[in-house]
Amino acid sequence: MSTQPQRTQSAQSTQPCEHFRKHGSCRKSCPYSHQPPKNASSNPKAAGPRSKKKPRVNKAGGPKPRSSQPRAFLKAFFRKYSSFVYDDSQPVMSEFYRMCDWFGWEKDDEERKEARDRLKDALVQEFNAIYGTDPNSLAAWKSLCLVLNLDNIPNELQACRQLVKSVHVNIVDLVDTPVTQQPVIHFSSEETLADYTRLTGKYFPRESAYAGGLLRPWIKLVVREPRGQQAKLIRPVEDLLFTMTNQPLLSARNLSVLKDKDTAIFSDVSFDLHEGDILVLQGRSGGGKTTILKALAQLNVCKGDVRFHGEAPSKYGIPTYRTKVLYVPQRPSMLPSTPRHFLTTINEFSSRAVHKERPQNSTFGTASQEHRPDEDRTQLETGPHDPFQIAKEWGLSDDVWNREWATLSGGEAQRVLLAIACGLRGTEILLLDEPTSALDSETSALVEKTLTGLPKSSSSIKAIVWITHSHDQSERVGTRWINVTGHGIEESDSSAYHNQNGTP
Repeated sequence: MSTQPQRTQSAQSTQPCEHFRKHGSCRKSCPYSHQPPKNASSNPKAAGPRSKKKPRVNKAGGPKPRSSQPRAFLKAFFRKYSSFVYDDSQPVMSEFYRMCDWFGWEKDDEERKEARDRLKDALVQEFNAIYGTDPNSLAAWKSLCLVLNLDNIPNELQACRQLVKSVHVNIVDLVDTPVTQQPVIHFSSEETLADYTRLTGKYFPRESAYAGGLLRPWIKLVVREPRGQQAKLIRPVEDLLFTMTNQPLLSARNLSVLKDKDTAIFSDVSFDLHEGDILVLQGRSGGGKTTILKALAQLNVCKGDVRFHGEAPSKYGIPTYRTKVLYVPQRPSMLPSTPRHFLTTINEFSSRAVHKERPQNSTFGTASQEHRPDEDRTQLETGPHDPFQIAKEWGLSDDVWNREWATLSGGEAQRVLLAIACGLRGTEILLLDEPTSALDSETSALVEKTLTGLPKSSSSIKAIVWITHSHDQSERVGTRWINVTGHGIEESDSSAYHNQNGTP
């Protein structure tokens, strides 16, 4: 029989933890006992949100779907920690925090962070095992409606999706309910749901949800809220439904750019960009998409707030910030000299800004390398994200790097600029303004393959914002889609937007 490891705390009280008793979890290794009492459920349904309005609990709960092997993925996760005795009849987060408590893991301990990352994958797999992976399955959505105890379930797919989107529930509760048989709580608002999520620690891994399944279209719902007397802020419900444990890479709040004194190009634009995102901006020509990119890159005068890793761009220094959040135009204009000279200059500045002094093993060279003979340049062409190698893969010859920018065709200039962006040291976010507009379909496919692979590779690039006017490209490359309209922005399924509005 397995035994639990001794707690690392010097003094452990036998007095039960009141927070754990009420809510079924405790996010810190406090000195009180977290063992659930016998014959008592640790489901925190009684906790309720920190709101004056009580959440509505569906009474019947609906039939609970079961996978062929209940809790299979969660059991596999907990088996990795063999000295901990997992009780699969209890809510998963209650067991996770109990395990953290027994092992004595503090919030910032690496062991706990590693375990939390593993649990994220297990939660997504468990959800898909219970509710299915086909977002176009009417039966799957109707089953979800039954579990949520919704009335008047429609027989049409889109209507069924919208009905599910109309309720505010915690996704981890949906993973628990088939086993615990506890009804899923319906909350009156996103705010009360967010309070409940923070209180119980039941965070669902939103970034993994983009892999597919019923979760993907579910998290596309957006709401409008009054802001002041005139403007409306349009933002994703997912910010509250799937409260993240990690900070966004880039956040924009209430961005506005004026065309003149009385006319706004856009106003009150707010969204977050997370690691792994390829966020596609869609909308009709002249709608302000490029202006949004330039505002994110601090290349124009705008009102509102932009944060990179939670800090203002001025914290990094604007020139350094622009190398980390890099705007790539459709075609370079008025650039002097050659692409090689441009790459050397940019890399030299980046090395000084990031490292204070130029490193000896710089991948992309030093200022003197512009004049090196070709045989000495081989050291620059190693590594999966070397701009010279990327350019070759995209069909560019070596002589392109030594030609004046003004002599390059639109397709050549576009590709070489993108290759430089892919290989630039320290860049974390690419802001791409129609990056393949001058390319044929075959070359465009090569470029897309490289760019979409960057956030998943060893590159420093962690996320991309991508403007495109191609519906097909939008579907191929995007993990999220934001529509830029005359009223602001809203997040939705890519196909849904184009079907309603046509290709911009």
